[in-house]
Amino acid sequence: MNSLKVAAFLAFKSLTRGDWRVLLLTISMLILVYLNLVFTPALLAGAVQNINNKTRTTMSADLLFQATGESPVLFQAQELVDAIENVDGVAAVCARNNLGAEIHYESETFATGVYAIDPEKDDQVFQIHEAVIEGEPLEPGDVGQILLGAQVAGAEREDLELYASSLKTVHAGSTVVIDYVNGVEREYTVKGIFFTEFVQSDIRAYITEDDLHTMVPPQLHDTATSIYVKLEKGVDRSQVVNEVLAMRSGLKYQTWEDALGVLKSMTKSFDQIIVILRVTALIVAAITIFIVTYVDLVNKRRQIGIERAIGITSSSIVASYILRAIIYAAFGILAAALIFRYIVVPIEAQHPFHFPFGDVMLAVDVPELVSSAFILCGVAIASAFVPAYQTIRTKIIDAIWSS
Repeated sequence: MNSLKVAAFLAFKSLTRGDWRVLLLTISMLILVYLNLVFTPALLAGAVQNINNKTRTTMSADLLFQATGESPVLFQAQELVDAIENVDGVAAVCARNNLGAEIHYESETFATGVYAIDPEKDDQVFQIHEAVIEGEPLEPGDVGQILLGAQVAGAEREDLELYASSLKTVHAGSTVVIDYVNGVEREYTVKGIFFTEFVQSDIRAYITEDDLHTMVPPQLHDTATSIYVKLEKGVDRSQVVNEVLAMRSGLKYQTWEDALGVLKSMTKSFDQIIVILRVTALIVAAITIFIVTYVDLVNKRRQIGIERAIGITSSSIVASYILRAIIYAAFGILAAALIFRYIVVPIEAQHPFHFPFGDVMLAVDVPELVSSAFILCGVAIASAFVPAYQTIRTKIIDAIWSS
């Protein structure tokens, strides 16, 4: 206990009598380190969240059920949809039919999937209707009208990733011709164009189930190639999956993570980048504390020798430098946390970074911020301990007579 009091006294005197410019510079460096420790990971985490959210709300929903076996079609689809809607934890369900097709406009052609949907049900699961930038979303009963993704239509937006292979000049009100893989050719008026800023979703096109029923025999009206399920927050997904699979044989499922495809490797790369940036920031923090401590020890070697000669224990001296490092880290972390929460986050929210898949907000994870603070404190303690321990191993007489 006495050693700790002595260590606290030595640390306090060292801080109050030391050069305030060194103190300010050290804390400033730790502020930058902590901001670097939390900012870029928060940005990349926000990007990952955006990708995941766009996948669920524009492409795959939380769960996707399809038929197994040779036939890709689910019969009595409405009965299955109604049954899934009654499962605890299910927020909404919709069925879709996916039709392979080529869309023609003037001299341009775009091969894509055309989805036949029930607009009312579909809008409960997906947010495609909220991303319409020209014209209007589809409504029940629409026949001879189609909703195109911006990457398909082009809409004279030359900044689009797939503009060169799009229909280029299609707008709401334009007339396109579709050749379906079953040999049917239909002419459609473009009712609307949507742009989710998610390429995988923006290469799709949509018609209504009512329109599909005009092309297929009555026995194929109550069918679907996929059933999409939106879950309530906090629901046990595996339990929902088991209940749905028990309703009917010949079903398989995918989660939204499965639907990520190539984007899964991108999000994993982001996670790796986060780890690299964190390690780099911690190394910078370690070097900063080490240098400050080492320089101070070199300048005070004779003083430390005298302190040891008059009875101050080596453990008290080492502890004083550790306490000083903790104080540096504490002030730096507190100041950086306040700057991040009340300056950086609001500014970034007003002027978000724009990624190819939309605006990205900083993902503020309080447990992550706290763990980063503890890790930084641990690094500071280790960086102060090493040079201090090496110094007190010097013989007292050598330390006193050192120049």
